[in-house]
Amino acid sequence: MNLDGRCLLYVGGRPHTVHKLRALVEEWNGVFLHHDGGLERSIGELASAVVKADAVVFPTDCVSHSAANTVKRLCHTSMKPFFPLRTSGVAAFIKGLNAANATQSI
Repeated sequence: MNLDGRCLLYVGGRPHTVHKLRALVEEWNGVFLHHDGGLERSIGELASAVVKADAVVFPTDCVSHSAANTVKRLCHTSMKPFFPLRTSGVAAFIKGLNAANATQSI
């Protein structure tokens, strides 16, 4: 997969998985941003992160309802695609990106 320099924001997830996802995105010629969904970083910081991103993904099993709803609202407002993932695992991330790439959403 070639992300062609596009920027992907990952919201939530498990800290020990984030570095693996970052490595994948960078290997695929993309830029990886991460926001923890409000655990340590302010939920208010999501707006600036969404603006920087070309697309947003978040695992539905490891993000707060508040963060997920904020991501959806911000993406609709800024007309950015977002992709909820079934789980926070690497396989779900790859599957989600492949589906998004197939529809040319990212």
